[in-house]
Amino acid sequence: MSVNSIIEFSFELFVILEQIVNIMKGYQIFCLSIIALFLLGCESEPTTPARDSISILLNKDPERLNPVYDSRAVAREVYQYMYLPLADYHPETLELYPIIIDDIPKSGVEADGEIKYNIQIKENASWSDGTPITGDDYLFTVKAVALQESSPRSWKPYMQVFKSIEVDESDRKKLVIGMDADYMLSLETATTIFLLPKHSYTNANILDGLSLEQCKSITKESHPELETFLAEFNDPKHYKAEINNGPYNLVNWQTDQYLKIQEKENYWAGDGGENPFLQSTIPTMEFKIMEDEMTAVTAFKDGGIDLIRGLSADNFSKLQEEKKEAGFLSSPSSRYYYIAINNKHPILGDKDVRKALNQLVDLDGMLENIESGYGTKLTGPIHPKQNYYDANLSSDLFRPENAKQLLEKEGWSDTNSDGTIDKVIEGKKEELELDLLITGSPLGKKVALVFQSEAKKVGIKINIVPKDIRRMRAENLYTYNYDLAALAEGQDVAPNDPFPRWHSENIKERGSNISGYSSTVADSLIELIRTTRKVDERSKYFKEFHQLIYEDQPVIFLYSPTEKIVLNGDFEGTATAKRPGYLANTFNVKSR
Repeated sequence: MSVNSIIEFSFELFVILEQIVNIMKGYQIFCLSIIALFLLGCESEPTTPARDSISILLNKDPERLNPVYDSRAVAREVYQYMYLPLADYHPETLELYPIIIDDIPKSGVEADGEIKYNIQIKENASWSDGTPITGDDYLFTVKAVALQESSPRSWKPYMQVFKSIEVDESDRKKLVIGMDADYMLSLETATTIFLLPKHSYTNANILDGLSLEQCKSITKESHPELETFLAEFNDPKHYKAEINNGPYNLVNWQTDQYLKIQEKENYWAGDGGENPFLQSTIPTMEFKIMEDEMTAVTAFKDGGIDLIRGLSADNFSKLQEEKKEAGFLSSPSSRYYYIAINNKHPILGDKDVRKALNQLVDLDGMLENIESGYGTKLTGPIHPKQNYYDANLSSDLFRPENAKQLLEKEGWSDTNSDGTIDKVIEGKKEELELDLLITGSPLGKKVALVFQSEAKKVGIKINIVPKDIRRMRAENLYTYNYDLAALAEGQDVAPNDPFPRWHSENIKERGSNISGYSSTVADSLIELIRTTRKVDERSKYFKEFHQLIYEDQPVIFLYSPTEKIVLNGDFEGTATAKRPGYLANTFNVKSR
């Protein structure tokens, strides 16, 4: 065979082989396609969307993220994932549940006016820098907060019921807490306290040489060495809680814009197991700060926000119609709205004037027009969900004509025909013109406008004054330099202790009794409530206190709203009666 013949034969053979290969490739692609279609058609397990973060609305900047220094509601929405107490109320059962301690003490041993609880901190519980959490942190926290000149305020009134703290020398995670044997919430106070990391305070050892009782009474003047400690302890650098014990860390905070927290690597509690407070099923949470509700609603519709809490009833209902794939959660709210009255004001110190103001509030109209019925009217500072709330007290106080007659009886009339009633007080004519401070929220504006309209009908001039809540607290509420203020108050599921808000002992600059209400009868009842451990007997005193507040009307109680939460359809979660109404760290991404 010639060379050319060989080449021609080889070329023909190559062509034939190439055709065979192409046929085989086509068959292979066909087979793979059939297999792929078969697998897709027979897929038994659903896929999961790639969601490892959730975006949550905050209506204002939390300012501080350390619950010991500040426990306001907006801050709680963030710090509840970063900072944990020893125990808390379970979001489902609403019963005390251990978090960083092994168990809730079953009962205390009483001796010498103390009831003592044995507490064991979990062996592996540690701070975010790896330092173990010990009884030394507990003792340090109580001593530091008890100091008169330390800056934490919300926990300070409770420090008086701590009688002794003994840390085991052989096991620093074991301690015995001695509480006032008569105090109604001795167990709850001993176990729900937040701890501070002693090792993060450079001058912490100054307190080692002082007893707990000394810390409750000494000042910088009597103990000059305290000045160094207090300067460091009160430093705002601690507000961010950079060393914490929860499953998340703060990774970014742009004031008045957003905060971002992220799950910790190698967290001491692992994945948290069945403990809802220790879980981190959503790795990243971003809290976006938007004061305007409509802006937030638009962001939710566009996918920029995944969770909104505290929506107005109108927007909640509209979203139910427009975003049917979203989740709509509701539960009884733990907060209530009220208008604070400065009882130290020369005019508002008159109980009859305060009663008249209360009779100008159309609660039924507010609930219907502002909340679409989502809420419960109040008659006092006790939440309706509590079994010691006196349901026999009428919430139907709207009596404009009675208010007018009551004011006339007290000598108020429009003597100069300018539309505002007046009265001569200590030789000077005073017009009944009052400033009502509001934070600028849509709800506050609506409440203020309704109240302003009714007050005008009887000759009371109400000036609505929007003010940033931070400035309002510093410049007005804590210094009693105000007339009226539209505010909200949150309560936990535990029995309420009225001492901080209503006892006259807390009427002082930066004190917690911001209304300045003072009554020797109320003080006595509050002390009986605090020192009565028998539930039935304590309920009796609670109702007597409720009735007294109802009679004195130190503030204008409005209503408790129903908690309304809207959740992106990618997530599934539940609401809880425990503040702030949800635990996003327990949410799951829906399967598809």
